[in-house]
Amino acid sequence: MELSLDPRLVFTTLEVIAIFAFALSGLFVAKQHRLDAVGSFIAIFLAAFGGGTLRDILLDQRPFYWVKNSSLLWGVLAMALLGSLTLRLSSRLFSNRVILVADAIGLGIFSATGTQMALQLDWPALPAVMIGVIAATFGGLLRDIACNEKPMLMSDPTPYASVAFVGNWGLLLLLQLQWLDVFWSTVVASVAIAGARLLLAFLGVKLPQLDGH
Repeated sequence: MELSLDPRLVFTTLEVIAIFAFALSGLFVAKQHRLDAVGSFIAIFLAAFGGGTLRDILLDQRPFYWVKNSSLLWGVLAMALLGSLTLRLSSRLFSNRVILVADAIGLGIFSATGTQMALQLDWPALPAVMIGVIAATFGGLLRDIACNEKPMLMSDPTPYASVAFVGNWGLLLLLQLQWLDVFWSTVVASVAIAGARLLLAFLGVKLPQLDGH
């Protein structure tokens, strides 16, 4: 018997995974700055929903997905309220690793699914790729600004947004070649983006920076 997958359910599942991955990164940053429950919730909310909300605005999608799926909002609220119980024994080094891994997972899933959503609305290739990059990076940008940190997007010389940009073009190539269906193409692109981000960070690969002289 052939297994049939509902693309809407698949993309929703991937998005939920990305949301809680980004929420986890927001929680660790909030705890590093010793924010209270309200401050933690704001940081988690921005990390989890900031990029997707901007994506929905640009794609003219209403209501926002966190309004349509309010259970996700309750989930991040619970993370803010109960976060201290799970993070109290975590060292700073471990926290930084969790942020890196969570960010990579969210980067991969949000960038690929964001690009796919734009393509479904018949957006041209380059704008669709940029929608994916924005969806994947804007939440972390807002998270760091809210926590009064220099944004990882701006300060980390390891390829980040550029990985999403290249990976989204890889998704377009997979869709064009039609080796896989839309679902598996999106999954492969998500994994490739997340894996590339982690590998480049592990290897210490850095982008060239402006000298200023």
